[in-house]
Amino acid sequence: MTAVYGHRGARGEAPENTIAGFRHARAAGVAAIETDIAVTADFCPVLHHDPDLPDGRLIHDCHVSDLGGVPTLVEALTEISDIDWLLEIKTFPDQSHKSHPPATMVGAVLAALSAARIPFSRIRVLAFDWSVLDDVRRRAPDLHLVCLTAPPQERAQSIWWGRGHDGLTTPRAVARFGAATWSPHHAALTLEQIAEAHALGLRVVPWTVNDPADFSRLAPLVDGITTDFPTRFLAGRCANSLQHGANARPTPFWSPG
Repeated sequence: MTAVYGHRGARGEAPENTIAGFRHARAAGVAAIETDIAVTADFCPVLHHDPDLPDGRLIHDCHVSDLGGVPTLVEALTEISDIDWLLEIKTFPDQSHKSHPPATMVGAVLAALSAARIPFSRIRVLAFDWSVLDDVRRRAPDLHLVCLTAPPQERAQSIWWGRGHDGLTTPRAVARFGAATWSPHHAALTLEQIAEAHALGLRVVPWTVNDPADFSRLAPLVDGITTDFPTRFLAGRCANSLQHGANARPTPFWSPG
C-alpha cells in the first residue's frame, strides 16, 4: 500500500509548519511528516517554508527570539517523536543571499537532531540543492537522502545538482548521485520515469499530490505520496482497516531490503 506523507504537516487542513498542524497530520495517520527548515542568525533551525517572513525580513538575519510563533526543529521533534520526519533543508544556490551556506545549514540541523535525541532511522533529509545532501552524506552517512526535483531545477541542473549529470535522465542522475529516494513534482512525472527509477533501485515519492485523480493515477505505481490533504486519502483506509479489525498503523517510510 502506498504510503501517504503530510506536506508541511497537512497544509490543506491545518496551519502549515506548526505544532498544531503536525499533530493533525499524525492523528490523520500519515506515515511521515514533511516540513521545511530555515536557519536563523543564531544558527537555530526553524520550520518555515519561505526564506523570508511576511514583513520581508530574511530568517537568516533574525534571531530565534524574534520569530514568535515559528516552531524550532527541536521543539517539533521533541513534541512529536513517535513518527518519521521528512526534513527539507532549504537553500537557494541561485539566490544565495537568502540563506546560510549549505554547510552551515547542515551543521545546525545535525546539532538539532542530536539535541532532540531522535534516531536517524526516523529522519529523511530532502533538498533541491544536492550540495546540501552531499554535505549531509559526508557528516552523517547513515541518514536517508531524498533528491527533490522539479522542471525549473532540472533546466538549471549545474546550479542545483552540481556537475557530472549532463546527458542523464533525472532518475539516472539521482541514482548516480547516490540518494535512496527520488521526489519529483507529480505533474512532471511519467510512467517511463517511474519504471526507470525503480529499475535503478530508487524509491519514488512525488509531491504535492492533492487531486484524487492524480492520486488514483500515481498511487499504484509509486512508493509514497506527499499531499496537503492527507485525510482525503487516508480516511477510507482507516475505515477499511477498522472494518477488518486491522491495526491501522501508518506504512513506514522505509523498510530496509
